[in-house]
Amino acid sequence: MPNLCRIRFAARLALSALAAGSAAPLSAQSAPRCHILCAPSLTLMPGVVRTHILRGPLVRSTSTGAESRLPGSTNMEIIVAVASRTALPRLSLVASAQWLPNAAEGRNPFTLYTASELGTHVRANAPTLVAGGSLALVAPKSTGGWFDAAFNVGDLFSQAATPDDKSAYTHKLDLDLVTHLHIFDALPEHEYLHRVSLYGILDYVATGLPSAGDEVPLGRVFVSDARPLALVAGLSFPLTPPAQ
Repeated sequence: MPNLCRIRFAARLALSALAAGSAAPLSAQSAPRCHILCAPSLTLMPGVVRTHILRGPLVRSTSTGAESRLPGSTNMEIIVAVASRTALPRLSLVASAQWLPNAAEGRNPFTLYTASELGTHVRANAPTLVAGGSLALVAPKSTGGWFDAAFNVGDLFSQAATPDDKSAYTHKLDLDLVTHLHIFDALPEHEYLHRVSLYGILDYVATGLPSAGDEVPLGRVFVSDARPLALVAGLSFPLTPPAQ
């Protein structure tokens, strides 16, 4: 069935990170407290996103009646994330932009569910944006500096995905579970690699995607709700100096 891989997906997280989406490292939670908002950190997070890590939704062709599942896909993803700790313990504000630099329109997980009909040879590199909050669940100091985890809630601004959308981009609720493995923690703190980490983002877009009965694009009806669970993994490179 044509266009079964056409999707819109975040991130993120799915990866997302932050994610994808909004996933800047929270290792600075042990840094000195701020009065209201700390100086922001900037992070570059190249990685790989895998969509539909469970099962893709079931869709039906209106012309043939044939049913099939939207397959998962794997693409390179680039995330640029900003994070700033707040005076509230374990709470940070996060924002990120993410895009797929090499994906064609027909295989782009960020346009997985859109009604766009641009064709398989169009490069689908329009970015998506996320802004929200991050709650640290596991602080690095509790794991000897090797591991941390956080839960992010954000507003995903990405390609429209439902039949009644009136804009090319719409707002969606994006949920992320973000982890960092500090693989170079044993190096001296003054060395840059000490702050580089391996990240993973489990990303779920909770609203704004097709439900059973929606026809997206024309000629393809969703038999089951979208299942937008994605996994993003890669390396996290800090671009700002460490917190003092």
